[in-house]
Amino acid sequence: MDRFVPHPDYAEDQPYSRTILTTHVLHRGANVGAAFGALYGAARYGLSAHARKLPLATSMVQASGVGVVLATGVAALALSGRMYGRQGIEWQDRSWRLLENRPQNGIDEWSASGALVGGVLGGVKEGLRWKGITGSAGIGSVVGIAGWAVYNKMGGRGEQANAVGDSEKADVRS
Repeated sequence: MDRFVPHPDYAEDQPYSRTILTTHVLHRGANVGAAFGALYGAARYGLSAHARKLPLATSMVQASGVGVVLATGVAALALSGRMYGRQGIEWQDRSWRLLENRPQNGIDEWSASGALVGGVLGGVKEGLRWKGITGSAGIGSVVGIAGWAVYNKMGGRGEQANAVGDSEKADVRS
């Protein structure tokens, strides 16, 4: 996200703080909903004969779509409750810290890329409707997070890879 919005040196100068924090929280809500929805769809498929009328993948994708919608709604309510009545500087500080966190920015980018690919693939398949497209995007975002974790663990350009390597070569912001 730090590539698309300005990131000043001080939190007090952070523009678009409400938009940044809201986008982040809703994105994480969609990730959680996709993961739990897919797990629910797989469990339901295994436990219910009625659920086995559809293929396992379809059951997981549709349940993931419902999970994305529900968890995003819950995340919106949680953010509203948590930040209700807070001053602008508190929004700016939280948004600034999100943009300062390089691993979090990597997760955001990989997750959004996975969601885009998953949503496009879900949109190409006929008959999936909103549950399928939303579920495909949600599962794609979770796969993107897993991809980031593997990439970072294997020595990609992430914070963790730099911290493990030679301290003289570490990429540290001052």
